[in-house]
Order: sequence, then structure tokens, then C-alpha cells
Amino acid sequence: MRRRFFWGMVSVAVITLVVGGLAAAILISRSVETSARTEFARQASATARLIDAELPPEGARLGDDGTRLVQILRDVALIGGHEFVEAAVVGPRGTVTVLGAGGELIGKVPDIADLTESVSFDAEVAGETVTAVAQPFRLGERGTVVVVIGTSLELIPWNEVMLRFAWALALALSLAAFLARSFSRFAGRRLAELHDASRAVAGGNLAIRLPAQGDDELAALAIAFNDMAGQLEAARRREHAFLVSVGHDLRTPLTTISGYAEAMQEGRIPSDDLDRVARVLGSESDRLRRLVEDLMLLSRIEAPEFSLRTEPVDLAGHLNGVLEAFRTRAAAARVQLVSEMADVGVVQVDPDRIAQVAGNLLENALRYTPEAGMVRLALRRDAGRLVIEVSDSGPGIDPSDAPHVFERLYVATRYRPLRPEGSGLGLSIVRELMAVMGGDAAVITSPGPGTTIRVSIPDGR
Repeated sequence: MRRRFFWGMVSVAVITLVVGGLAAAILISRSVETSARTEFARQASATARLIDAELPPEGARLGDDGTRLVQILRDVALIGGHEFVEAAVVGPRGTVTVLGAGGELIGKVPDIADLTESVSFDAEVAGETVTAVAQPFRLGERGTVVVVIGTSLELIPWNEVMLRFAWALALALSLAAFLARSFSRFAGRRLAELHDASRAVAGGNLAIRLPAQGDDELAALAIAFNDMAGQLEAARRREHAFLVSVGHDLRTPLTTISGYAEAMQEGRIPSDDLDRVARVLGSESDRLRRLVEDLMLLSRIEAPEFSLRTEPVDLAGHLNGVLEAFRTRAAAARVQLVSEMADVGVVQVDPDRIAQVAGNLLENALRYTPEAGMVRLALRRDAGRLVIEVSDSGPGIDPSDAPHVFERLYVATRYRPLRPEGSGLGLSIVRELMAVMGGDAAVITSPGPGTTIRVSIPDGR
């Protein structure tokens, strides 16, 4: 892994240097060429002005090699270091008169008779490529003087440039290899720690943690790994606590049923106690049944194939029907049931699952509400969501317990002395069903008695 990482970094460095170097060379070449042609045009324009000042009067014969005009061209070539400095006069009728000897470049100027502005061109002279600039200068009625300046020298000495670039590339490659080797060792060591820690987690050691030093990506990866390991460890603790609680809830009714069954087999139960024993056995059997059914429901909800069967439902009427099913039980416990249903119309929901949510909340509220108390079921629409609330006048929930009330068996274990009945999974089922419906669940507590459980789902109109 370290070797692949090393060569990967070196390859990236080499490619970056080569591409960057070539791009820089092309840009520099274009810049130098543009600058040289601009300077040629400036010097040609200045030369044209000198020639204009030295031209004989109109109608007079232009000079030859011994004239002042030829000397101007030679001086410009000498001072500027140019190989070619030529000039010609283009008459009003398009006649071209070359000033002085030579004229190799003058004859190669594109459309010299119609030239009105500076033009750059390349020409072949004596087998060599010449870079040249032709600059026209208007002479009034006498026509136009055209000055051409050119050179066959390379504007950029590419051989020297490429040699120096090769040396720079070799130096950069060596430096990149050294840095890549150092970094690959450093990163490889930290990745090896992550690899070993991952194998340890896979082997069941969830207590392992990685040192999260620095603020780079590897440190962020170590922090993410530690978070994952911490969540897995917490999940294992919750699973262990859940299994212990389930084992306790299973063991208690099974012990009661087993004890009474053994006593009945041995004939140690008087006949006048048989009705009481039957009621106890029935109650414990119902408790076992509820626990098993809730466990199976939770398992189905968490399965990928679990789905909702939505249909148009008059939600207020549907929930009132759920509430009416608890009237007899509430009357036996001397608890008042209150309905505060807003007419939200017909919405798309799964009627069975929404009834299960409301039923679990009502059953939980009745279990913790004392005699002469009150349980309220409310429905309203709020900000595009359907809100269902179940409130009770029970002892309330300690604020420190509020974040945990939807955990499996938490309420049943924490508040068992108040109400020993129930599987302890009702609120967990509510939270899981809400998640499937795209909703949420929350507990609302305040100092003093009473608790409100609020659930909300998207408005399915």
C-alpha cells in the first residue's frame, strides 16, 4: 500500500511539473514573441519618421547606397541589433520603390501596396525563417513609406530552455520523491493503525480508539472511526441491557406460571383459590403474549420489506374510534377520556399503523394515570403536518429521563414500581412506526404531574 501511495504521489508530481512547464513555456513563448513584434513595430515607426524627414522633395530622385536614407537604415540595424532593416516608398499609384540595396523582406510583405497598419509575418530568406514586422507611415500626397524590421534569430533559445527545464525537472522529481516517501511513511503508518483498529472492531473489540492528532483528512477519518466505534459500543450495551430486561420480563411470568402449575399438580391449591389462580395465570399469559407480539412487531418494522398500506382515511373519526375502544377500561379505572379532535378531513395514512400508534400511547397513558385522573387525545394540523398528542395527569416523567423514554424497556424498568404491567416496548414501537411514516415523536415534560407524548406525520392530503 505504501509503495502504491509513493509512486502515485511521484506520478502526480511529475505530471504536474511537465504539464505546468509546457504550459508556462508556451505562454512565455507567446508573450516574448508578442513583445518582440511590438518593439519591432515601434522601432519601424520611428525609422519611418526619420526617413520622412530625409526624403527629397516630391518629384526628386530617391537616393541610393550613398544617400542619407541608406545610412539611416544601417544605423537602425546596428543600434537595434537587427539583421534586416529595409524600407520602400509606395507611391499614390501603388508603385514600390525600394530604398537602398537588398529588399529581401520588402518583396515579401503581404499586400504592401494596400498596407495601412502594422503587420507581422514570417518569411523565408536564404533558407532561414525570418520573423518580421512591416510598419507603414503616411507621407501625404507622396504615398506611404513602409519600414520592415526582421531577424532570423530565435526569440527564445529553446535548446537552452529545454536543458534547464530538464535539470529543474530532475531536481523537482528528486524532491518530490523524498517528500512522497516521507509522507507515505507517515500516512501509511496512520492507515496501518486504522487497518488494525478496524480488524479489532470486526473481532469484537469495540473499546479500541485511534489517536486523532492534527486537522488533516486522516485525523478526520480517525475521529469518524472513533465515533463509529463508540456508537457500536453503545449499541452493544443497549442490546445487552435489552436482553437482560427481556429476560427478566420473560422470567417473572414464567416463574409465576410454573410455580402455580407445579402447585396444582401436587394438589396444594385449595379449591376456593382456583378462580384467583386462574386469573393470575391468565394475566401472566397475557403479559407474555403482549411481550412476544411486541417483539415480533419491532422485528417486522426493522425488516427492509416492511411497508405501509396507505388509503384515504377520515383521521379524526378514525382516532375517535380508537379512543372509544378504551372507554370500558378507562371507566373501570375511573379515568376520564377526553377527545379534542380537529376536523383535518380525509388524509392518506395507514389506518392500522396510525391506530396502533394512538393505541400504544393511550395504553401507556392509562397505565400511569391514577384514579380520578384524565387522559386526553388531541388531533390538529400544524405547519403542514398532522399532530397527535396524548396527555395524562399521571406522576410525570423526570426531565432527565425524557431523552430515553422511547428506548426499549426504559420506561418499564425505570417506573416499574408505579405500574408493573405492560411489555415496556409500546413507546419504542411508536417511535419506529413514526420513522417509517416519515414522522417524529417527542415527549413534553414540565415540572409537576402530567406527561404529553406528541407525534407528527406529513399531511397526506
